[in-house]
Amino acid sequence: MQNLKLRAEDIEDITIISAYLQDAITMMSDIIFQKDSHRFVMMLNRYVWENRCPDTGKVLSDSEMPCSRIRTGLHVEDVIKISSQNINTTLKDHPLELLAIEATQEEGEMAFVDFIFSGNGIIRLNCETISVHIQDIGAPWPAKCHPKHNILGALQENN
Repeated sequence: MQNLKLRAEDIEDITIISAYLQDAITMMSDIIFQKDSHRFVMMLNRYVWENRCPDTGKVLSDSEMPCSRIRTGLHVEDVIKISSQNINTTLKDHPLELLAIEATQEEGEMAFVDFIFSGNGIIRLNCETISVHIQDIGAPWPAKCHPKHNILGALQENN
């Protein structure tokens, strides 16, 4: 497996990075805002989705480890401000599960990059431009299982 290295410079690029980082795990101790250099940094344990067929979700036959995670570094440049909602930033070792990354930007306006976590947690970055980079670090290790979401079942039960 080749380590992943991606860069996002617009909303469409963010969608791709979001897909690769879906269900990644991090902790507050692995998140830092370097105010002087306008950089947001996060280390994550990323689930290796590329071991699965995008159409069926089945394990690819040439995968050495069908269920694995890898350490991934993320940094966002040109960050002016950071805010959070429904996240206790004092719990440094509390795991946070990343569900998605979304970005918005009006022409000529500031960009907003939202990291959406389970439990309705959000970290919002106010950025001059969209400049997000991710890179895998080291080798993958076996994961207990692949993430599963019962969102459709839960929605049907509520209706």
